[in-house]
Amino acid sequence: MSRIAIPALSAFLVSLSLFGPVAALAQGPLRGSIIEDRAARKLMEAGDARYEADEASKAVEIWQSVLERYPTSRVRFEAHMRLGNYFLERDRAYDKARVQFEEVAAEENSDEEQRAEATLKMGMCFYEARNFGKCFSVMRDVIEHFPVSKQVNQAYYYIGLGHFQLGHYSRAIDALEKVGTSMGADDEQLLKVEAGKRLFVKIEDADLAALEPGSPVNVQCEATSGDVELLKCFSVGRNVRIVLGSIPTALGSPQKGNGRLEVKGDDTVKVVYVDQHTADKQFDRKVLHEVTVVGNGIVSVTDGAFAETLQGVVLGKTVNLQTIDADRDLTDNADQVQVLVELLRAKTDEEIEQETIALLAGKEGDRADGDEELKIDRFKKIDEIKLTLTEAIVETIRPVDEVAPAGDSSASTEAAPAATETTPATTVVATAEAGGNAVAVDAGPANPDAIHSGVFRSTFPLTRAEEVVAGDEALQALPGDVVRFVYQDERNTRDEAQVVKSEVKCIEGNLGGVRVTRTQISDRELRVQTKLKTAHALTNIANRYKEFGLKKNADAKYESALTLCEEIMTEARQLGGRLLEETYVQLWKIYFEMDRLELAAAMAQRLQREFPNSGFVDDALLQLADVAVQQGNLNRAIGIYNRLVNMQTSQLRGEAQFGVAECFEKMADAAQDAQATQLYDRAFQEYKKVFDQFPDSGRVGEAVARMANHYYRQKDYARAIDTFETVLANHPDAKFLDVILFNYGRCLYRMDKRADARRRFDQLIGDYPESALAADARKISEALAKSGF
Repeated sequence: MSRIAIPALSAFLVSLSLFGPVAALAQGPLRGSIIEDRAARKLMEAGDARYEADEASKAVEIWQSVLERYPTSRVRFEAHMRLGNYFLERDRAYDKARVQFEEVAAEENSDEEQRAEATLKMGMCFYEARNFGKCFSVMRDVIEHFPVSKQVNQAYYYIGLGHFQLGHYSRAIDALEKVGTSMGADDEQLLKVEAGKRLFVKIEDADLAALEPGSPVNVQCEATSGDVELLKCFSVGRNVRIVLGSIPTALGSPQKGNGRLEVKGDDTVKVVYVDQHTADKQFDRKVLHEVTVVGNGIVSVTDGAFAETLQGVVLGKTVNLQTIDADRDLTDNADQVQVLVELLRAKTDEEIEQETIALLAGKEGDRADGDEELKIDRFKKIDEIKLTLTEAIVETIRPVDEVAPAGDSSASTEAAPAATETTPATTVVATAEAGGNAVAVDAGPANPDAIHSGVFRSTFPLTRAEEVVAGDEALQALPGDVVRFVYQDERNTRDEAQVVKSEVKCIEGNLGGVRVTRTQISDRELRVQTKLKTAHALTNIANRYKEFGLKKNADAKYESALTLCEEIMTEARQLGGRLLEETYVQLWKIYFEMDRLELAAAMAQRLQREFPNSGFVDDALLQLADVAVQQGNLNRAIGIYNRLVNMQTSQLRGEAQFGVAECFEKMADAAQDAQATQLYDRAFQEYKKVFDQFPDSGRVGEAVARMANHYYRQKDYARAIDTFETVLANHPDAKFLDVILFNYGRCLYRMDKRADARRRFDQLIGDYPESALAADARKISEALAKSGF
């Protein structure tokens, strides 16, 4: 079926021709917004530069100034994203990060890709804060509202991780199996594979439903340089209509059938799948796709062994230059590339002043925005040479995943598609692994004298001299000068050619022979921060050990983390502020994980008393209440939970309300007769508050399930079934779904719907085989089967 798309620009031009006067009137505010966007973008670039220079606090100030100065600019969403990423990844301030991402995810943002990413990051904030219920809800929003975005795969991944943390292993497996099965709407526009990366193939064909489980689908990959490899694709999870497969690529001479696709720089790879039965009733039709081999260029200055990248060059020494670009490996011989080397020297104050005056004179009357800054380059070019780099023989570089045997069907969730073609019933997509720049080098080429590395090297002398000698093959420089390397990367994974630049500073002395003999940190604040981060890392490691039942290993790591925190407590008290607050938080978490509940409660109270406005106070209160529950002091726990419910700004109010209801239910379980009935009714009302007052809470599904259990106890089976169905339909990630299915089956049995009851028991057995209720469900199901249901 042919499809004609009218470019958006063409439609815009037509509208201008039809409605000229109206468009002309609109040009005023449009131009204003463009100028504002340009100015905001300049500020963003300044903030990015500060961040790259490891001046994070300055970068944050600049990004925040974008929001203050240009609140209506489209660039503000980028500023919110930068701030959110900083708070999430660097500051671990999850509530502050989520506020930034919520701004980007708002419907007024017309960038769907940005909204999808922001929504995903909101879910990540909840995951890192261990609010898994809310994390599930947000991740499901990503899947529902942005079904063709690349973020869907990551959403399934975090849903799987969350269920794993909660011990819901069958649901974790179900979610993780779906990772990699979603591909974005724009994926088909990518037609390139980077040499040395895995080539991924996805086939979607309705006929594949007839395959036996575990049966492979063969796909042939052919490189124009001569290599041919057979790739085996396997079904993804329970989706038998989709199969995935991958094969590593490498620069090298063709060696057919070795499980690795050897390519060279100007190759095209053909991916061939035979569709045995098409929708238009044709047989054995070949579905062909072609992807172009490219490489992303990298330019760097290295040490004499070409092993480590340097940030400076020493006057009077030889400069070692290395360029990596896989698509420039075109023959079996040593190929060559050219790099322009420029010598830059700082301008004098007089030169900068004269240039500024000239620019101001030229811009006078033309500048539309008084805040627009003049861009003046602080350096001037005083010399240049063109350097020819020759392809070198290097040691074998092979990514770890390439040790997999031929036919490996692993797939990456970060894969970027490279070619797509669709028939009415069949879709085949070839994809290329994203990220990284290592080039896979053929370890044993058919031609032993061939050079296939994609790594080009050369050297040139750098002498110390004030006078520049034009036309020679060396550079004369002074300390403080900058050497810039410029490489034209004609073919890469992007849509157009790229100019790759790298800069190093000229220095005197020696870069070699540096050896660290002491690691003592003199700055007190930095020392405390370092030990806090180490304690945090040790606690996370201990948590993983604890999850896998390795108690001895976990205890050892907890003790190490505790020792570190105790070592810095005195200094943290003297420094005060954020460092003391974070020390209290870390100690309370360690004590809680070590089941030293009294100490955990004391530390939480200290945090609340000394830092009443801390963002961790609500977490501390929640954990303090949890400690009271574990100690059996339910009335005290209810009081603490209610304090948290009354904190209007807390994101954990729904969690606290659920805790109140759970406490009343525990009290009812321990009570007798009339008192138990009264307490169960109170628990039901508290669970209902979760549903009514906190509909966005991650605990809604569980609260509704507990309400259904109340109906079951009251023998109101019809209302119980209605509630069970609501949970199963709208809250697929709720806890205790196995309990819900079990009680659902019991309700149906009580209502004499034996066949329906058996289906629910079988669903429990199939979906939650590890559940403690699975054995009872199996017995009931077998008994119903013998009865003919």
